[in-house]
Amino acid sequence: MANQPDQINYNPFGQQTPGVLNKIIFEQGARWHADEGEWAPLLVESWEYPSTVQSGATVRFDLYDTYTWFNGDAYTAEDFVGQMRWRNVNNDAVWDFLDDVEQTGEYSVEMTLAEKIDTQLFENALFGMGDAPTNWTFKFDVFRDYLERMEDADSDEDRSTILQELAEWNVSLDEAREKGLGNGPFMPSESTANQLLLEKYEDYQNPHITANDIAFDTMEALPLQGPQEKLRSLRNNEVDALHNVAFNSAQADQIPDNYESVRFYSHSGESISFNCRREPLDNQRVRWALSNVLQASHDTLMQNLPLSDVNKERVNLSAGMSQPLIDEWLGDVKGQFMQFDGGTERATKLLRDEGFTQENGMWYKPGGEQFTLTFRDAGFHSNRTETASRILSDFGIETEAIIVEDTTYFGQTVPERDYDLTNWWVGQSAPLPYEGFQNHLVNEAWVTAYPLGVSSVSEWNGEGTSEFIVEVPPIGEPDGELREMNIRERLQATARGQSREEQRPHIQQLAWFWNWMDASWGPWTLYIASEYYNTENWNWPANDSAIMKTPSVQDWPVRQGQPMPNE
Repeated sequence: MANQPDQINYNPFGQQTPGVLNKIIFEQGARWHADEGEWAPLLVESWEYPSTVQSGATVRFDLYDTYTWFNGDAYTAEDFVGQMRWRNVNNDAVWDFLDDVEQTGEYSVEMTLAEKIDTQLFENALFGMGDAPTNWTFKFDVFRDYLERMEDADSDEDRSTILQELAEWNVSLDEAREKGLGNGPFMPSESTANQLLLEKYEDYQNPHITANDIAFDTMEALPLQGPQEKLRSLRNNEVDALHNVAFNSAQADQIPDNYESVRFYSHSGESISFNCRREPLDNQRVRWALSNVLQASHDTLMQNLPLSDVNKERVNLSAGMSQPLIDEWLGDVKGQFMQFDGGTERATKLLRDEGFTQENGMWYKPGGEQFTLTFRDAGFHSNRTETASRILSDFGIETEAIIVEDTTYFGQTVPERDYDLTNWWVGQSAPLPYEGFQNHLVNEAWVTAYPLGVSSVSEWNGEGTSEFIVEVPPIGEPDGELREMNIRERLQATARGQSREEQRPHIQQLAWFWNWMDASWGPWTLYIASEYYNTENWNWPANDSAIMKTPSVQDWPVRQGQPMPNE
């Protein structure tokens, strides 16, 4: 865990929450088993589609009826529908597929489809895919007032005010237990500056096990910060499960033999994102210049990443996807995409064509002001931030790397958009890259504010827009005639597609726009995370089993009654 235990806020919609531990404190709807190609039920026991999946059709969901919140209240369809309504007022992507959600019984829900859909995409959006399963955190009687106020709000400004109020509501551990904020297998019970103790929730039951099947009564969460602290905890045999480790090769070689590891593809890669609110980054060709400089030093960026070679995969084309997806979906047209492989020579020409000048190795804007940038990020991205800043500074664009505390980054830097450049998470390794484009071209468009940096008919209100209609040239013609493209319509067409052949042209257009607009140079690497687990005292499932193909060994095996103590 990243936060100091005695400073945790147990409001799941607040700041400084338990982070990854929410996967244990709160339950999930269902969990995807990639090997078996099916969902493992949790809160949702079953669902059934009509014979024809089209606009107006309804899907019935039946909840597993033994779940309770930590204070003993039953988890019912009222809570489930409440979270769906909450996701609606917060513009969650799952509502691109839905017109309505209705409680039809104490443990039954009916969802009305907005259109013909790819059912796998809908399920991915509903339950969460890969390393980002959706936690069902909305307890209706606790958050009802915030929900109704959001639904009644007259403007985006009013909704932002309500969300800020909710985020600032600090819920103590005792208050969380009293209100029942949690419905997973373990609940927080005691905290100090150095440890959070969680105890097994004795009434926990899912479709696979009951609490009696979990062989341990407590879990201890430690605030381990960074690879060195995590490595020290392994060498001292202090942990039984370790989450999301970014060791380099030398560090990985120091891990004791009693620890096994599993690797999994993250749902996203890394990008360097340009803030198009700030000139001259609103100039597309300036962004192209920066990307050519960065691409020329791609090997340096990769070499200096604090990851072992087996935990990083190079992505050779900035198109919002991992390399395997680029190869699968772009096929023959990927050679027509902008490669940004002209290096500093191409970057120099682009800047000079835009009126920039160079003197004594330093670049100056058309008005004579020195071209400087601020690359601001949190400590967990310090290596890539400092490396990229040095690369740009060596080219003559003085770039200051500013590293801030994690809480400052997420609490101030990002909300206040206080950066020229920042690292962000983009792309995905899921088989169909719909969610990655939906997330970063619509839901997180505020990171780059890219409509301010391309020809766009969308009105940007400072934080976002209700429409994403941009002007884009044909694939392979970066200086070609611009034509309107409605991003939401392309996404909807992808979702309606019933085959790869139907979906491919829309994915290619979205990928081309990503490449051409160049508001996020990336993903330039896909992060392949590792989970470590201790076999000295515990008997775990086989390393290659479906149970262990998980982004958090401390949460999914537990829901299957694993691990068991060694005898």
